[in-house]
Amino acid sequence: MPRCAPLFGVETEYAVTGLRHGAPLEREAVIHGMMHAARQQLVHLPDFCSGGTFLENGSRFYIDCGQHPEMSSPECTDPCSVVRYVHAGHRIISQLAAAAAAQHGPGTEVICSLCNVDYSDTQATWGSHESYRHCMSPAILQPQLVPHLVSRIIYTGAGGFQPLSAGLEFSLSPRIAHFQCIESSDSTCRRGIYHTKNEPLSRDGSHRLHIICGESLCSQTALFLKVGTTALIVAMGEAGVNPGGDVQLESPLQALRMFAADPSCKKPAHMKNWRRMTAIEIQRHYLRQAEDHLHYSFMPSWATDVCLLWREVLDRLAEDPPSTNRMLDWSLKYSLYADQAAKMGIPWARLTFWNEIANRLAIALRNAGVSEPLLRLEAIVGPNSPVREEADRLTSFLRSKEMRWDDLRRILGMRARFFEIDTRFSELGQKGIFNALDAAGALQHRLDAVGDIEIATATPPAMGRAHIRGEAIRRLSAERGDWRCDWQNITNFADGRVLDLSDPFVAEEVWRDSSVLELGADTSRTRVLAYIERMRRGLS
Repeated sequence: MPRCAPLFGVETEYAVTGLRHGAPLEREAVIHGMMHAARQQLVHLPDFCSGGTFLENGSRFYIDCGQHPEMSSPECTDPCSVVRYVHAGHRIISQLAAAAAAQHGPGTEVICSLCNVDYSDTQATWGSHESYRHCMSPAILQPQLVPHLVSRIIYTGAGGFQPLSAGLEFSLSPRIAHFQCIESSDSTCRRGIYHTKNEPLSRDGSHRLHIICGESLCSQTALFLKVGTTALIVAMGEAGVNPGGDVQLESPLQALRMFAADPSCKKPAHMKNWRRMTAIEIQRHYLRQAEDHLHYSFMPSWATDVCLLWREVLDRLAEDPPSTNRMLDWSLKYSLYADQAAKMGIPWARLTFWNEIANRLAIALRNAGVSEPLLRLEAIVGPNSPVREEADRLTSFLRSKEMRWDDLRRILGMRARFFEIDTRFSELGQKGIFNALDAAGALQHRLDAVGDIEIATATPPAMGRAHIRGEAIRRLSAERGDWRCDWQNITNFADGRVLDLSDPFVAEEVWRDSSVLELGADTSRTRVLAYIERMRRGLS
């Protein structure tokens, strides 16, 4: 196996709501119910420290910070496998949600959604993190990837609404509203486009690129492209191609926000070389680089398939963006919400204008120290308005355009309804809007090469440590022992034996005893855990 062979995986965070006879349940109780069901129903071994589980298909299920269930796919060697195991994870989560609902009795519903933002006052966000194995300095990789991460949202965006806006602003990628800088080592606050976390999770000298700016997606096509294109750019960067050298952005964060607000995909961003380029043009640059190197030895066998679909989607976006509304999440949502707005009597074509008015009022209220929600428009534009001067200016402006406040009132009155639709769009199970449209044959996002998703719920990938891990978990879960599992090993605390999975492409089980692990006669939990931690840090 080549030293820098591709290996990648996806972590999916789920939004969860429990209802009993329509009344909300305590989320902690719902989450604990799902974890209890996982321990009772799934073939697994417990992990080391989080209370989570590693499953027989090689994946990991656990409860992340913020009390959200998270499923990490097994390590995969091609993007179709990633799609297969991510969707297998959705099925497992749906099963656990149903079991948790049953624990609370009749009339209980546990809703799991891939919605990436919380539209309430919490300003919380969840997403889908990606991990890519690479063998170069993380500092070298950043300039190669940032223009790609910024511009790829034209096909990887989940779609929805800008959660921090006072109006109703459609966004190709709602999660990007929560990103404040270009790079960051933190994934829960002051998030950066490029994440500098470097946790190898292997002992072969390779690194783990951890991408946090992505979103959970329903479309198989979008997920395939998200992982496949990014993996090809990593491969080219490792080979010294310098794929991002000619497309450095003057302000990546500003470009990201502009691209996210532009469903036409035509607005250009300023580049460091004084040019201006659209997101499509930046993506075409990367595509040409990949196509020019398809026959080089460092490119994986599936690169041609990625490039073919990559080019098709970019051509569609360039010629007619609505033509992607049966294959890309954001494009489908945009068409759906425009149709809903028309039925509700909301002037969708004038949303940009009214959003600007709403945001000006929100800024004026904030500057006046008022925390009242903007929904109470009558109080804001009335005679006792706390921002009377700004309200009068805007009223005069609207009159000059022969417009009235009624349209804004209607838009603000329907915000909650649109937010609910966005949340239910990606709900797991038959009630989800995306899944209902898919079942009705209205979409064209599926990829034949993804294969049997149901089989993947209980079967690990065909090669690498994910295969060894899954097969070992299936066998050891039925044996007596004090087992604990990690990405790099499975340890039996009863006798100190460790299944060494530190080689990402290990082909057979390699068990080591305590003397080999430099633990001596002391195989206590403390010593074993200390050794495992050293392995994680790559210091052993």
